[in-house]
Amino acid sequence: MNRHMKFGAAAVAAAMLALTGCALNEGEPSATGSSTDSAQEVTLRIGTTTDVSNYNPLQSLSKTDNWLLNATYPQLLRLDENAEKVPELASDYYYEDEGRTAVFELRDDFMWSDGTPVTAADVKFSAEAIMQYQLGNVAAKLTWLESIEAPDETTVKFHLSQAYAPFAEGLGFWMRIVPAHIFAEAGDLSEFANDSDWVGSGAYILESATPGQRYVLRANEHYPYAPEGGAAVDVVEYVVYPDINTMILALRNGDIDLMANPVPASAVGSLKSEDKIGLEKVASLGFAHVTYNVTREHLDKPEVRQALSMVVDTDSIITTIMQGDAQEMVGPISPIFGEFDNTGLDAYPYDPAGARALLEDNGYADADKDGFLDGLAFQMVCDQSNANLTRVAEVMRESAGEAGIRIDLACTERNTFLAATKAYDYDLDLSQWGVFDNPMDQLRSTYLSSNPGGINYNQVQDPELDALVNDAAATVDRDAFVKKIKAIDAYVHEQALLTPLYVEDFTFAYRSDRFTGFAPSPSDLLGMVTGYSLSQVTPVN
Repeated sequence: MNRHMKFGAAAVAAAMLALTGCALNEGEPSATGSSTDSAQEVTLRIGTTTDVSNYNPLQSLSKTDNWLLNATYPQLLRLDENAEKVPELASDYYYEDEGRTAVFELRDDFMWSDGTPVTAADVKFSAEAIMQYQLGNVAAKLTWLESIEAPDETTVKFHLSQAYAPFAEGLGFWMRIVPAHIFAEAGDLSEFANDSDWVGSGAYILESATPGQRYVLRANEHYPYAPEGGAAVDVVEYVVYPDINTMILALRNGDIDLMANPVPASAVGSLKSEDKIGLEKVASLGFAHVTYNVTREHLDKPEVRQALSMVVDTDSIITTIMQGDAQEMVGPISPIFGEFDNTGLDAYPYDPAGARALLEDNGYADADKDGFLDGLAFQMVCDQSNANLTRVAEVMRESAGEAGIRIDLACTERNTFLAATKAYDYDLDLSQWGVFDNPMDQLRSTYLSSNPGGINYNQVQDPELDALVNDAAATVDRDAFVKKIKAIDAYVHEQALLTPLYVEDFTFAYRSDRFTGFAPSPSDLLGMVTGYSLSQVTPVN
């Protein structure tokens, strides 16, 4: 177990002794004046800064989408507090035919909220729909899928054209299962909004949505992982706030009970002194980074990307902006992956003067004497709801200026930012991956040219890189596999396709005078608000 995993386990152990979560508002009005249907219902109010943009769980999802749909639709596997894959809808999984067939055995006690049992047919339908319509990043995990077999109601077999070691865990964690009897009637699932009359089988079922205000979910009485007698929290209500600072104030005032978003490092210190507010720290499975759109002029040159990597003062960012709650990473593979971390790589040095010299050596000059090298003006997009990254953006802009590179910032509200990244409408993308659960899937999703439904935000089309990725993916021998992953790590680093910034430890804040019993998971994508975690919560007193 690596250092991050140990930390996650320790954090949860501490939580079992001292963790006290969100708010008990029995019969009290919510933050916006509504009340629950029954004075006896227990309502947990969670703050978010973003509306839901997509209710279709088969497609790629933003964080707020994920938070709500994670509670509504099951996965075959979930991620526990130690970042280990454990059964959810599946009761077990294994391989046959020398790794070319992945078999999932399912529980028989999951039920859709309309009373229909969840069966292997739903799993088969979900995977086939993803492939048919190339939906989201899960489509990339099904690249080698030849056929799916459901020999009985609790067995699903995925037949692959070749062995792929991370297949079962990757698919099991990322693919949400939808009710075949509902979605099969929806026509083109790439166009299916699924924005009303939700039928789910997770811990909570989405009941109503009022964009800009609130999203209400109600406990699923049939959820098999709820404590005996059912979840203590009857209603989960997400309340939308314009920014993190307003959300922190709402938490202090008792208008909400939990922040779904991590607390910015700059605000953690002030919240520590609040008697009624508890803080929970979890490890990250993603990392902050700058990605370069290599289809843009100048950014198609490795030397320019290398120079941009040299204007990022990672040590200072970790010390000042992150208050030490992060660690440096060099290549695209996070050190959380232990044996895959290529410790032989040297980080690009923070050296704005050296970056300018590198650019001048490659023909760039300041002919108009405005202080900037001609042609090197880039727009950098970022999500303004991430206070840490907006500060990083300002710091990087200033450092880049010293190197003769002009960076114009376009930090916008999250949905606008997501639209820009989806349309590849940027030069530089400053963002933070939510969860990478294994290095191979990460590399295929982010760098493989032909990857369907992937997240190749570089838009890189590199046959040499493609060959490295495809060769590693088909490698069964563990030692050879690790060596090939490290080789890809080194290649991406040398090409400077992205600049890793840090691996963050996330801090979540909640009203410790009201609830206890959360089961937090690593990453800001999961954090305190997975359906499983919310189903374990109990009121204080």
